[in-house]
Amino acid sequence: MSMRMRTQKMQKKAMPRGTGSSLIVTLTRRAQAPLSHASSFFHNFSDLFRQAPFSLLFCSFTGILAGIGLGLMRDTLQLLPGLIILIPPAIAMRGNIYSALVSRLGTSMHLGLFSPTMKKGGVLYQNAYTSLLLTLVLSVILGFLAKTVADAFGMPSISLPGFILISVIGGLISGIILLGIAILVSIIGYHRNWDLDNMSSPIITSAGDMITIPSLFFAAILMLKIEESSPDGLFIILFSILFISAAVFCAIEGLKSNDAAVRRIIRESIPMLFICGLLCTLAGIALDFARITVDGAPQPLITIPALLIIIPAFLGESNALGGILSARLSSMLHIGTVVPKRVPDKLVSANFAVIYLLSVFVFLFVGALSYVASNCLGLLTPKVFEMLSIALLGGILCTTFLNLASYYIAILSFRFGMDPDNDTIPLITSLTDVVGVLCLLFAIFIIQPF
Repeated sequence: MSMRMRTQKMQKKAMPRGTGSSLIVTLTRRAQAPLSHASSFFHNFSDLFRQAPFSLLFCSFTGILAGIGLGLMRDTLQLLPGLIILIPPAIAMRGNIYSALVSRLGTSMHLGLFSPTMKKGGVLYQNAYTSLLLTLVLSVILGFLAKTVADAFGMPSISLPGFILISVIGGLISGIILLGIAILVSIIGYHRNWDLDNMSSPIITSAGDMITIPSLFFAAILMLKIEESSPDGLFIILFSILFISAAVFCAIEGLKSNDAAVRRIIRESIPMLFICGLLCTLAGIALDFARITVDGAPQPLITIPALLIIIPAFLGESNALGGILSARLSSMLHIGTVVPKRVPDKLVSANFAVIYLLSVFVFLFVGALSYVASNCLGLLTPKVFEMLSIALLGGILCTTFLNLASYYIAILSFRFGMDPDNDTIPLITSLTDVVGVLCLLFAIFIIQPF
């Protein structure tokens, strides 16, 4: 008998009866456990995987359209120095105000407080009123911030009244349209029993990207027309004074409102949105300062339309993912399924994993769409692999940031007795804009597409 056969015979004698079959069952269960966990994971988040991709794809398409619009604004951006500084905060502010609006409405649905009517004193009326008020106030503030930051960094720019005029006119046009979209999505979602946390933020973010850039472009053209009719700038100064006076009046009215919910939203939102506006203005500065090496010579980013095209879609998807996570965390904190802890629990970590999975899909899609759009327009474009790599690398880096930032901002807000719906989404959106621009520029620097 061979040594191998003797060894097998001794193992069989040493093994208790039934051990072989139980060992096989145990090994089989262990092999099936990962599959079971994966199946359970996708089942637990089936609503998110079913609802979010559509809105994220919509966000990608609209972001590319916004990027094409930004590329077509290249001549206007060169004609009005410093205007690009206003674009990231203007886009983000629309997303901040109206994503927070639908997040509050989503939470009110979870709590059974939502009513699909515009009756005065109702949840829908309160949020619509405060959102328009915040749009006017923050548009004026953004005009001041853009001019102040441009001067602080010694950058050439248009006048302060010019910034205020463009910011307010562009803000009101896009704000009114976004308010209509937000109300429509909320009412339809209420009747169809949608979870607004999973889809409303991407829809509002993408609509904001698509609407804000044309609105700013229209406002910039209007300002140039006004300058032609009044070379001394008197009309622009008068309009800016009118807008500033209206913003101050509306802010005071909101803070003195008899409606406690309105007062709270205004009181909590204005300081946070101011901080967000300042952060996003820094993103605009980064874009204005950015230089890309083309044929061995550094070129300003605004002179390369192919890379301008990817910016709104990239930032839009980053904000949409951050908005989804922030809205879900806010709702879970309100209803008590998540308890604020220093280290995220398993439920929060599972949400992080979902955001990572979605990010891989959407950022590759953004890279592909940007490549196709640039080629269709006949622009100087990186190779397809380079475009995909830039979008994916920048996207994964940005997703890592927004996962952690969303959680800790939400729990800090909740612990200090503030409403995460008013604070988390605006702050994470603004931080993501700054970090997203830096991640995208870092990816471009690493990959060197030209």
